[in-house]
Amino acid sequence: MRYLSITGFFPDVVQDDSLQFELEITSSEMNEKITLLIESKPLSEVEPGELLLNQDQISALEILLNVSFPKGLEYFMGTCAQN
Repeated sequence: MRYLSITGFFPDVVQDDSLQFELEITSSEMNEKITLLIESKPLSEVEPGELLLNQDQISALEILLNVSFPKGLEYFMGTCAQN
């Protein structure tokens, strides 16, 4: 089964590539809602890899997930395999 992970890193200009934020979405219902919101397709049709999220997408995710994302980071959404 696949699920989504949202990660945040400092922008490249900071020269610190350490992980600053991570949120794993384990609910299959929420995974579907997020992929429909961000990619306009179900999770089963999302290609493996990471997608750079823009500020509008981050704002929409904050509302959907009821989470405050730290400011000043670049965010990525990726698919992960659950063992």
